[in-house]
Amino acid sequence: MHVLISVIANRADNWVDLFKALLRRPDVELTVLAATMTPHTRSVLHALAGEHPHFHLHVARRMPGTDLTGHMASVMLRPGSGHALRSRRPDVIHIIGEPAYLSTHQVLRMRRRYWPDTPVTVYAAQNVVTQFPFPFPLVERRTYQTVDCAFPITPAALNVLRTKGYQGKACVVPLGVDTETFRPAPSPPPPRPFTVGFVGLFEPHKGIDTLLEAAERLDCDLLLIGKGSLTSRIEQAARRRPGRIEVHPWVPRERLPDLIHRMDVLTLPSVEVVQRNVLPWVGIPLKEQFGRVLVEAMACGVPVVGSNVGEIPYVIGPAGLIFSAGNASSLAACLRRVRDDAALADRLSATAVARARLFSWSRVADSMCRTWQALVEARQPSLYTRVPRHAITSASVVGVDEPVRERVPALDPADAHMNRTHEKEGQAQ
Repeated sequence: MHVLISVIANRADNWVDLFKALLRRPDVELTVLAATMTPHTRSVLHALAGEHPHFHLHVARRMPGTDLTGHMASVMLRPGSGHALRSRRPDVIHIIGEPAYLSTHQVLRMRRRYWPDTPVTVYAAQNVVTQFPFPFPLVERRTYQTVDCAFPITPAALNVLRTKGYQGKACVVPLGVDTETFRPAPSPPPPRPFTVGFVGLFEPHKGIDTLLEAAERLDCDLLLIGKGSLTSRIEQAARRRPGRIEVHPWVPRERLPDLIHRMDVLTLPSVEVVQRNVLPWVGIPLKEQFGRVLVEAMACGVPVVGSNVGEIPYVIGPAGLIFSAGNASSLAACLRRVRDDAALADRLSATAVARARLFSWSRVADSMCRTWQALVEARQPSLYTRVPRHAITSASVVGVDEPVRERVPALDPADAHMNRTHEKEGQAQ
């Protein structure tokens, strides 16, 4: 099965592990159409292309000035960017980009021009119903009418799709974690002060001020990884508490586990904010859509503490503690529980590792491939040779709404249990 994945308006850096998981499957040939990536990711993807003859990378150019609004929805490719791909017909196309994005519209036009019968799936992460200015609603409606199946990353994202009018098939497929790279430390860490970790943007919507205040109340060490506009505020806090706050810039993902292993707990104290970088009079509510670093820390066996904003409670589940967003006292209380109750910390650590396996990229890749295979069979039954069922490993579809019926093999008992668990969690939020 030849899969074409476009990752244009979102950074390709976040999807390298998914590409690797797909390439481990002998039944998949993968072409990636990318436009935004760091030099490190570019070198990694070129290395993958050298290692895997069934992996093809096409780096397209973006139109200058199309992202001046500050929102990924406005990013566009230069005309003719897909011309080089026309002779390599995919069996299925997957768009990593919201339905309203202009780049999504471009890929759908490319598909209509070159491969009009090819099934299409689309990623969706928006967890707040937002009305964008023209022409984005038109693009969104056309996407809803065109795609064969949506892959929302959480039940909340699925609810947004339904509320905004999408009536097609959808499978809730989460973001993943590479459980080979992110795994528990091979040996217990040496004695050290209780350390609270954070990985992400140093921006107001990440709750940096809440974290700094809670750490000072608890008198604990901080290990922060990232960058952003609040870097100077963190540096001021570090001067007030010399030797207690350690800051690292972004590091390659393969180096991140070593830093996470130095944390006794990782926290994601996000708050809800209103973004106005598209048009000054258009406010876009922002709530944490997933929190990928949570599953990475969980895979490392590090307990997690998160705010009750967006999809953080859904991702954490029983593997961590939840506090009231923006409340430093509430965050400090949760951190104190992990610090002072060794049995609780051990229990959360074990639960975190088990839960992270449910978010592994290999399971995510299996889920996507099962749906893609079913869509291809339904669209081209006479042209597609079915992959033997024994060649497809058990997949985890984390919550399924209107699945592709009679074409997708039944989930195994563990996956069915996870579906029921996450359906309950989604209803509780």
